Amino acid sequence: MPSRFLISLALLNFFVIAALPVDALRAASGTTLVTATGVVVSEAEVRRRLARLLRDLGEPRWGHRALRRLNRPVLAYLKAFTGRNYFRTLAALQRGNRYRPMIRAALRRAGLPQALEALPMAESAYRFDARSRTGARGLWQYMPASARRYGLKVARRIDQRIDPVKATEAAVRYLAYLRKRFGNRSMLLAIAAYNAGEGRIARIGQRSYIRAARLLPRETRRYVPEFLAAALILRDPGFFGFPVGGTPPYRYLQIAEPLSLRRIARWSGLSVARIRRLNPELQRRERLPVRNYILRLPTAAARRLAHHLTDDRLWRPLERSVAFRGDGPADRVVARNASGVLLYRVRKGNHLAGIARMFGVDVRRLREANRLRSDRIHAGQLLIVPTRKHFVQKRYRVRPGDSLERIARRLGVPVEHLKFVNGVTDPRRLKAGQQLFYYQYS
Repeated sequence: MPSRFLISLALLNFFVIAALPVDALRAASGTTLVTATGVVVSEAEVRRRLARLLRDLGEPRWGHRALRRLNRPVLAYLKAFTGRNYFRTLAALQRGNRYRPMIRAALRRAGLPQALEALPMAESAYRFDARSRTGARGLWQYMPASARRYGLKVARRIDQRIDPVKATEAAVRYLAYLRKRFGNRSMLLAIAAYNAGEGRIARIGQRSYIRAARLLPRETRRYVPEFLAAALILRDPGFFGFPVGGTPPYRYLQIAEPLSLRRIARWSGLSVARIRRLNPELQRRERLPVRNYILRLPTAAARRLAHHLTDDRLWRPLERSVAFRGDGPADRVVARNASGVLLYRVRKGNHLAGIARMFGVDVRRLREANRLRSDRIHAGQLLIVPTRKHFVQKRYRVRPGDSLERIARRLGVPVEHLKFVNGVTDPRRLKAGQQLFYYQYS
């Protein structure tokens, strides 16, 4: 069965709240949710959306008391995803943007609820090559035995669990089987079985999810609310403060065979470095890692590449990305929406006037956008900056022998900018390996 108990250290950092016991999750939740972008969502509104999601999943009718009990851990996960883990969630949504059209199509063909597209977000944060310590891999975190059971090849030279298309087809077949076995009682039980295994859920007996929840393994009791929170965000990311406006000039191509990056660069007219920036998981690769790999390219480059690909090489073009802009970890994604905002995390020593001056906005507008009653801000606070200029936040890793002045010359930014953005009070304390951030026009 697929497993997510210990996905990987990086993913555990992303889903850090999963380490909390269920009681702590409930205690962490309050009556309102305030996202990192300042969106305020009431508990009642989350409960209303959750009830609609449960209906769409085909759940039996939930009573008011049972729905409130389920809503508490879901709200706690929403607080984590939209608050302290906002940028990690944003990155996961951006990765998922390339896979969700294909996943939705597969779910539609199988007659399964579209909300199940959130499972890979809970399983792997949409990393096609995610690996757990227990041996699970891929978007859907298949264990080797389960992968072979559903037709995936797992061997030393080939592992189809990291093939997004083949793994999705296998996962959809497994979900269809689980719905047939448990869905007449509760689709949430089928989702719990995806995490804990159908045998374990079958031993619970003829119970609905409401009655069975207290008998589930602790990891699974956390997994179901986490899935539901991810599904609520995917249904309406803008409502939860994630950017959805604009039409970035990117297209996704699914390429049938693992071509070399040099050939793709030659055919698309891009440099290999540019292709890697757009597809950061290719950073240390010379060719596409799997068949049917989903490649992100600028629209014009995608058209040039498609012209060179025969029908057997080009699986099919996917929907255009509509939610995000930015070129991956080398140029850290700055959250933006149609009205032109970015997010800035306040550093030690920052002041509101300095932030406004750096991004070319009026202090009053900055205060209004963040509902501030005064100019007081604190380190770690996330501010909405209502600028129409196209800024990109970048990062630089300090090298041995570097000084702040040398770094500033190399990057082409003022020394004061580096000090301000990074909260550097003593430039002599720079350490090799330290990460510095800076902003540039994109």
